Amino acid sequence: MYILGLPYRIEDVNEALANIWNEALKSENESRNLPSDIVKSLNPFKKETKWCSWKENVITYLNSKRGQGGIPLSYVIHENDVPKIQLTYLMVHEQLISCAILTGTEFNTNNGMVFDLLQSLTLNGPAWTWINAFQIT
Repeated sequence: MYILGLPYRIEDVNEALANIWNEALKSENESRNLPSDIVKSLNPFKKETKWCSWKENVITYLNSKRGQGGIPLSYVIHENDVPKIQLTYLMVHEQLISCAILTGTEFNTNNGMVFDLLQSLTLNGPAWTWINAFQIT
């Protein structure tokens, strides 16, 4: 609930709630139990690379990788800084991507992992100067 930025009272966090979340995640993981090679590895961004398809490949890849706190890494680059907590999500995976907070220890770790990935994919390419400018921060 904290990672999703949802308001909560400590007395609401109990074993029953943990079991509900664990069962939802287990069910999702089983239904998504796909071969590990279904998401192809990423190619570096080079001069001849088409931006839109490369961006979609990166998002798909990050959707398939979980970071600190078990959060899909694509939340780091989601479009909205303000979570849409009022929406009903069919899957915990979607909710985590859309609503996970962009502060805290988990975010700092995951943000660093995504940055390192982007840095390695843009090294010596046309986007390198843009990515490299953020290396210090």
